[in-house]
Amino acid sequence: MNFTIKKEQLPSFLDVLAKKSAVFVPVEEDSGATIFAPWEGQQLFLEGRTLFSPKFLFRPSQEKIFFFRKQTGSYEISPLDDKKQKIVFGIRPCDTHALNVLDQLFEKYCDCGSDQFYTSRRKNTVLIALQCKGPCENGFCTSMGTSQPVGHDLLFIERGNDFFVTAATERGKRLLGKKFFKPAKDTAPSRKLECQNSLETKNLAQNLYSNFNHPVWKQEGDRCLSCTSCTQVCPTCYCYFIEDNFLFGSDKESERSRQLDSCQLQRFSKVAGNHVFRKSRAARLRQFVLHKLSYYQQHHGLQLCIGCGRCIAACPVDIDLTKIANEIQKDTLGVKK
Repeated sequence: MNFTIKKEQLPSFLDVLAKKSAVFVPVEEDSGATIFAPWEGQQLFLEGRTLFSPKFLFRPSQEKIFFFRKQTGSYEISPLDDKKQKIVFGIRPCDTHALNVLDQLFEKYCDCGSDQFYTSRRKNTVLIALQCKGPCENGFCTSMGTSQPVGHDLLFIERGNDFFVTAATERGKRLLGKKFFKPAKDTAPSRKLECQNSLETKNLAQNLYSNFNHPVWKQEGDRCLSCTSCTQVCPTCYCYFIEDNFLFGSDKESERSRQLDSCQLQRFSKVAGNHVFRKSRAARLRQFVLHKLSYYQQHHGLQLCIGCGRCIAACPVDIDLTKIANEIQKDTLGVKK
């Protein structure tokens, strides 16, 4: 079903949603960073994808996952599932694809069957996607096939003085009150993006894997600062470490928490005996690029990179994974870039 809503009515619509659920919207902070923040009537950032994705709503950078108390011969565990109702407005198509990848990971590939903390948040969150008007700087979503949204409940398409709205699920339809939405008399406007940045994807996973010692790794690795900016802004980076905080005493509850980690830190690959598998910055940069564009695809049949270009935008020394990959593709396929 298709509807329209006037742009001037959007704030009032968000106000109504916020009465029953926590609503998160794209905004620009005073610092200039673009993020998703709780709706408080502020100016919306609708010019393109945000620097930071809404991933934190599903995989917080730091979260307590359960309390535990020692019992006689066992432990009593109290999980901390987040069941709060949330609505994300303005999520871009590339980020819906990122969540699709994380859904597969946390609901399908976990050793325990599923990650209940992630799945609880996903189950209780409505996604209102916003179709991009044009390509974003550094983005290459058209190369990755992620320019159209997936898994959303509603899709807003900006058009003149209104938004064309398509309901993709029943819970999306339930948000379309008559006060704001009118049935559309025409079909959805067509949006075809032409990204300036591109990536040659033919045999990409295998070609990158086969060029483990290509000189481009050292060339770019020598410039890398291992600052972790790329992994901080990536919407599909998911690695984390676990911490237990023990409180002793029969009336005390200890807690387990987890924090996002980064493969760009030397300690990330340290194992028993203080051996570090990836001592050089070049090795850690290669791990990041190969995980995004090769390893995950080979193991799970999905690209971990969704072409948002955030890692390129955030890098202080302008390292571009598309240039790295295209350099290898050029040498392997003879493709000129």
